[in-house]
Amino acid sequence: MAPSTAPARPWRLLSTDLDGTLIDFEKGVPANPLFFQRLAEYRKKGEFIWVLNTGRWWDSLALAMVERGFPFSPDWLILTEREVYKIHDHRPIGDYGWNRRATAVHAALFERVAPFWDRLREFVRSETGAELLADAWSPVAIRARHDREIERIAAFIEEEIARWPELAVVRNGPYFRFSHVDFHKGGCLGYLQGILGVTPEETIAAGDHHNDLPMLETRYAHGLICPGNAIGEVQRKVRAQGGYAAKAFYGAGVIEGLDALVGAAK
Repeated sequence: MAPSTAPARPWRLLSTDLDGTLIDFEKGVPANPLFFQRLAEYRKKGEFIWVLNTGRWWDSLALAMVERGFPFSPDWLILTEREVYKIHDHRPIGDYGWNRRATAVHAALFERVAPFWDRLREFVRSETGAELLADAWSPVAIRARHDREIERIAAFIEEEIARWPELAVVRNGPYFRFSHVDFHKGGCLGYLQGILGVTPEETIAAGDHHNDLPMLETRYAHGLICPGNAIGEVQRKVRAQGGYAAKAFYGAGVIEGLDALVGAAK
């Protein structure tokens, strides 16, 4: 937990993960109304930008926001851990050089590492009971059945991709997909900060799982939060950097962290 004597600062940007941080899809945990109340309170006092930084794509996210009772949308989106969008008239606008580069870089990379996809599919089919998923952003996507299978697949991938240094595995719970090492939640957040003229010293980031680790860095956000349900690796990293590891789970944990950090900035 961060010390209560943290110096006041003008927080301007909040980057939050969705699944496992604000809601839980599998367990049916809805969005916490107090989270949106806090955002509304902060905005009355000055600029406070909310970016939803998620591995979801737009159609999936839009449906989730309706189903989980979001009273309003974020100001910006980072989708599929690699693309940046501004919300305008309830729709994402993303005509940015970053997004065009992401598309080109991933197409070239995924073609170069084609032999890996065949080995991975064969391993999953013959050595595990995991499911191969259709994913428009990754040639292979996987959903494992249990923790032991997750770790077995992770070990295989780690050994195999050592020969492909530009290729990164993106993990979130039982799910695996792949990306270029230069495109992740942290890099996208850094690009967005450049657009907005916001510094890491003015930024808070909240996440719970492996795919959030790249943005839970003081190089991107000096305010770090993880809810009580965050995996051990995330909690250790947040604490090691002086961030706030909440006791409460999901959105309640994010609120706990915001009250500690933004409350100190009054």
